[in-house]
Amino acid sequence: MTADELAEVKARMLREDPEYRAKVEAVEAARRQQVQALRSAEQPIIRDLRAVGCDVNSVWDLVNTTEPYEDALPVLLGHLECGGYPDRVMESLGRAMAVKPAVAFWDQLKTLYLRAENPGEEEGLALALAAAATGAQLKELTDLVQDESRGPTRIHFVRALLNIGGAEGRSTVETLRHHPTVGKEARALLRTRRVR
Repeated sequence: MTADELAEVKARMLREDPEYRAKVEAVEAARRQQVQALRSAEQPIIRDLRAVGCDVNSVWDLVNTTEPYEDALPVLLGHLECGGYPDRVMESLGRAMAVKPAVAFWDQLKTLYLRAENPGEEEGLALALAAAATGAQLKELTDLVQDESRGPTRIHFVRALLNIGGAEGRSTVETLRHHPTVGKEARALLRTRRVR
């Protein structure tokens, strides 16, 4: 019997095992329930986005589009500031703000990032800050990447520092080469920048 045949026999046995099938079905039912809860939770956001001309079914639709949506940014920010959504929805709001025009809301995004309560929320807001940053935010971005209390989300600031910081940004990233949290990213980006 080949390895593929053996794998097929094992897979068939699992599919036919009532206990295994019950576990798989329970996991799938829980996943469907979670998806429905998240869809339900984001309905106020979807309603407000549609009111400003963004015809989306989920905030994630904005994250995955290349179409500009500047009119949606104040709506997204408003819902971020209100909070109270599940962490995954808060993350999607932050990720949807990860566009250059969001620099107009830099101070609010930074405040929200510094007080984020959940990992997804913090991740989404870090991505928003990194994407929106311009040279005017170089000092603040440098302070954020060096703030040990911010944890692994700081990894997103490394590329932004290189992109907007010129020699000063590169110098900052050079100092991070051996940092336990962001060092690997710093080394990889510095290496690819040399290759260019």
